[in-house]
Amino acid sequence: MRLRFWNLFLKLQYMVTAEDGQDLVEYVLIAGLIATACVASTNAFARLLLTTYTSIATTFDGYV
Repeated sequence: MRLRFWNLFLKLQYMVTAEDGQDLVEYVLIAGLIATACVASTNAFARLLLTTYTSIATTFDGYV
């Protein structure tokens, strides 16, 4: 019984000290940052596109 607890303790100690998951967390944070930048740039592009189309429509309305 003591051997099982000792093995469990050693596994838990390894999991606490291991740095295997650190890379995954960093990749997730970078992916989140990139996704946020994409959404922000898409919104800015959509506003610019709407302004351009409105300007074109206003110009055509003046000629018609």
